[in-house]
Amino acid sequence: MKQFSNIDQVIFSDLVQKATDADFDENFPENGTFLKQKRANREYYYYKAYEPSGGERPTKTTLKYVGPADDPEIAKRAEAFQRTKIGYRARRELAAKLRRAGYPAPPHMEGLVVNELARAGLFRLRATLVGSMAYQTYSGVLGVKLPDELVTTEDMDIAKFYGISISIDESMPDIEEILKKVDPTFAPSFSPDETKLFSGFANATGFKVEFLTPNRGDEGYSSRLTQIPSLGPSVGAQVLRFLDYLIHEPIRSVVLHDAGVPVLVPAPERYAVHKLIIATKRNVFFADKAKKDMNQAGALIQAFNAVKRSSDLGFAWMEAWERGARWRRRLGVGALRLSDDTFEMLAKGVAEAAKLDGKPAEEYGLTGGKEGLLARVSIAKPTASPTP
Repeated sequence: MKQFSNIDQVIFSDLVQKATDADFDENFPENGTFLKQKRANREYYYYKAYEPSGGERPTKTTLKYVGPADDPEIAKRAEAFQRTKIGYRARRELAAKLRRAGYPAPPHMEGLVVNELARAGLFRLRATLVGSMAYQTYSGVLGVKLPDELVTTEDMDIAKFYGISISIDESMPDIEEILKKVDPTFAPSFSPDETKLFSGFANATGFKVEFLTPNRGDEGYSSRLTQIPSLGPSVGAQVLRFLDYLIHEPIRSVVLHDAGVPVLVPAPERYAVHKLIIATKRNVFFADKAKKDMNQAGALIQAFNAVKRSSDLGFAWMEAWERGARWRRRLGVGALRLSDDTFEMLAKGVAEAAKLDGKPAEEYGLTGGKEGLLARVSIAKPTASPTP
């Protein structure tokens, strides 16, 4: 698997930092102040903006959500509050150099969509970009050339925790209006089981923007829509199992559109393990998607092995494995679909992580090869029918 040069990897990291800084500068000008507020037993930074009202009325103040106070990147910026404006041209040159080096970039229209949503505060309000558009950023995160055919997408999936949305107490501008700025043909999509909430948006070419949220209770609620306050009153998010694992502690990355769009994406090791699970949930009508899930998971496992970070992948597997019998069965069935070489890479990563954690690798299902795992997941099969 081809690795990008050290120089290109440094440029990517630099662009992530510069794009994030520029986004921060645009959202929080120097005439305001930062303060902390405690909500739901957690502290958050808010930006207090001062807006002149004109006439004899006092200056108007507004509060704008910044992020959790325990996020070191946000805390560093909020506490220092001494920023140098990052030039657009310099960022554009960095992004162009990375594209020329072979780093993946989205088609122009998809790039415009993620850029407009980012500028409207989507990722500042703690949404996470998931799916293939997130996957394409992992070439930069890992410094490895991922297969081009696995980064293409016909939709954009955005995930968000319900609890975070409640805690923030701030909402996006009208999402339909944002999307129509990019393409006037964008229109709301409705679910057949839901008449009050949009299930997402689609344009005339079929490109979709959809919203997801982790299941918070009984699995019978999976696949239904729930209203997420920070997305506005009419937008519904599809409720999905296993999603909480994927979007726990997302990382900062950049989509290589124009001068770089700063985004939050799942950690790549979680993405790989999650894809092993999701591939087992696809029915025969979605065989192509299941194949893509497996290919993305396999490519990431190979990438972690290439850059000698297999233990990161191992810890992600261990966390998922420890979540119970249903998780173990899904993980096992997914892993059994990997090629023999890729399976061994995954097993090596789990063994490395278990050793570092002081736990027996045998507890995590992979030390006996595919035959041993097959026996293990058969034993672990739950009595109830697995979620379709």
